[in-house]
Amino acid sequence: MKLFRWDRACRASMVFAFFLSPAAWYTYKIDSMGEKVAEAGQAILTGHDGGVLLLLFLLFSAVLPPFVRLWLTLPCQSEKGGESPFFLPAFLLMALWQVPFLLSLYPAPGMNDTLFMMENPLYGGVQFPWLYSLLYGYGSMAGKYLFGSREPVIFLFSLVQLLLYAWGLTKIVFWVKRRHSRYAAIPLYFYFLLLPIIGNYGMAAVRDGLFSLCLAGFMVLMAEESWGKREYIFLSLLSLGLMLLRSNGVYIVFFLMAVSSFYRKSWKKPAAIFIVCAFAAILPGRMILSCHHWEPLFQESMAIPLQQMGRVLVMGGERSDETALLMNHLLPEEKWKKDYSPATVDFVKWDDDFRRNDLNREKAAFLKAWIDTGLKNPRIYVEGWMTETYALWNLDPLEHGVQSRFGWALSDENTKNMKPSDNDMLALGDFPIPFGLKAFLGNYTYSGSRFLGSGLCLWITLFFCLLFYLSGRRRFILAALPLLANTATLLLSTPASAVFRYSFAYVLGLPLLLILFFLREEI
Repeated sequence: MKLFRWDRACRASMVFAFFLSPAAWYTYKIDSMGEKVAEAGQAILTGHDGGVLLLLFLLFSAVLPPFVRLWLTLPCQSEKGGESPFFLPAFLLMALWQVPFLLSLYPAPGMNDTLFMMENPLYGGVQFPWLYSLLYGYGSMAGKYLFGSREPVIFLFSLVQLLLYAWGLTKIVFWVKRRHSRYAAIPLYFYFLLLPIIGNYGMAAVRDGLFSLCLAGFMVLMAEESWGKREYIFLSLLSLGLMLLRSNGVYIVFFLMAVSSFYRKSWKKPAAIFIVCAFAAILPGRMILSCHHWEPLFQESMAIPLQQMGRVLVMGGERSDETALLMNHLLPEEKWKKDYSPATVDFVKWDDDFRRNDLNREKAAFLKAWIDTGLKNPRIYVEGWMTETYALWNLDPLEHGVQSRFGWALSDENTKNMKPSDNDMLALGDFPIPFGLKAFLGNYTYSGSRFLGSGLCLWITLFFCLLFYLSGRRRFILAALPLLANTATLLLSTPASAVFRYSFAYVLGLPLLLILFFLREEI
């Protein structure tokens, strides 16, 4: 077999290499710069990069084609199974397996966002989806009133979430068994069951586990050749789930519906489902805000513009006098320089002195200043985007450890003086089980919750898309779109790319892409 020849695999690999080369080079360059990336006079993009990028492109163009061809020659089998009577025991095992870990972190592991919703249920809807905030907020209040503690209700919520999560993962496993093979379904089941990070997200009092499950469910739907009544019911539930759990869910669903309508040449049902779900997900929250004369915080959608303008300030770029006055009004420039962090805008936008309400009132002026400053500093703007989104596209194999796992038990004691830095710490709960066992279980689910970096996961996903294209099964690219759409929304507006929970869907989705690749028969 000739591994080196000019064919579709070679041409497609060269396109892939064209985008992979800058990702590889700037991963190395930004990592090497370290803290200097935020120092004035330290440019990321330089004229010397061109030669390196060309060499990397030539290297990848030479290496990728034979590697791709080897993948395409791997033996694949498909042995579809029928309906199975073992769904219920498989579901129960997956759910019950996680209960001891949940008890070690009783009432549930979580983060400061959850605590904010618990203490500010209505105002939490300004920053977070309204339903989740109301449930945890008023549920906590009810627990405090009925039991003298918030813990029983938080535990109940996490237990219900764990059951939904286990049910969804088990459904995916049995879909694989029915459509593909038990030889793929069995290892997938134990992957879902035993990988600590999957169980950790299933029981944590955060939205990201269920949100990622909905994305994985969408992957299954997109892989189906045709949709019947059952598929449209699941489509409705998954769409509503995505929209209710994260603010970017609306955009993800819109994109997936549009692509699906184009592919299946049917738009009426998807359009109707999108409209109904969007109204159900958005309208109640807007009504709550309107009744209290609150506004959604404009800063939440301006993460990257704020970072770009902040980098211009720190790097001494060119600005108009009007822009300088506006930025100084929003936050004193000395504090802006102090708070600026290349990887996250949170330190700026949550500074006590940041005038977020003024930003809400001066949206047009801010956008005008942002455009004007960008025209004067295009290189710095690109660098600002690169550093803000760095973790989403780099090739570092290690996840960055920021909000990637949850071990802080939301007990009454642990939440008395909880700080954002506690999000990445382990603090056991107060359920009365032997301390040694509790410590072992808590440490296992916390310390064991590791995965690849979200950037590397993105490139693996794109590589599978390349394989699907070259193997003549382009419709399977549709199955990767939920993962890619989620990352695309983050690349446009992420507040902090190193927060792994935003990209957790890769943990559930990558094994599905691997299975679809080895599927030779049409499903």
